[in-house]
This record gives sequence, C-alpha cells and structure tokens, in this order.
Amino acid sequence: MYLSEGDLKRAAAFLEMSRARFEKTYVYRTKHLLRLRKPRGSQCHFLRASGCSIHPAKPTQCRAFPFWPELVGNRAAWRKSGSYCPGIGAGPLVAIETAHRIAAEMRESYPGMYE
Repeated sequence: MYLSEGDLKRAAAFLEMSRARFEKTYVYRTKHLLRLRKPRGSQCHFLRASGCSIHPAKPTQCRAFPFWPELVGNRAAWRKSGSYCPGIGAGPLVAIETAHRIAAEMRESYPGMYE
C-alpha cells in the first residue's frame, strides 16, 4: 500500500504517534515512494474483519479504490477487479465524473506512479 507524505502525517496523528515513530513502525521508503510494511499473514496492519482500523485517516490509495486511474481508464482491468472486489457492481451507481475526480486525486497524491 502506497502512502503520500500527507497520508503518513494523518495516520500518525490519528494513532497519536510521532511521524518518525509511525514511519519506523509501519513504513518503508523506496527511492520515490512510501509504502506500508506488509505484516505476515495479512495485507495490512490496519485491516480488521470489521474494516479499516484507521478509517478516518485512511491512505488515499485505500480511500480511492476501486477508482484508481489504471482501473477507471481500462474496462478489462475494471472487470477483472470486479471478479474479486465485492463492491464493484454493487450499491448505488457512482457517476463517471466522480470516478474521474477520485482517479485524479490518486494521480495528485502519487505523481511518480502516473507520469
């Protein structure tokens, strides 16, 4: 899971941790990106059976799913994601303008991924 500097700041504040402590505990940096460490046996430290334990400070990548640029702009990828994401194709219809706005937020939050 990718993080922006803003995501890191919000999650640390939500957990009442310093940014440095949150980063040392949960994050690793690559040359251009921040990523959440993946714990053994789980996809995310914060994902529980009841949902995201840091929901109010959820990283942009999590908040934006499934409206990621690579899915919104590619019908085949959207359909493939729908095969494992129970929310795709369920619930109220989301306007395409809204999907594109959310995808644009992803591009803004993680510019190195979408250049």
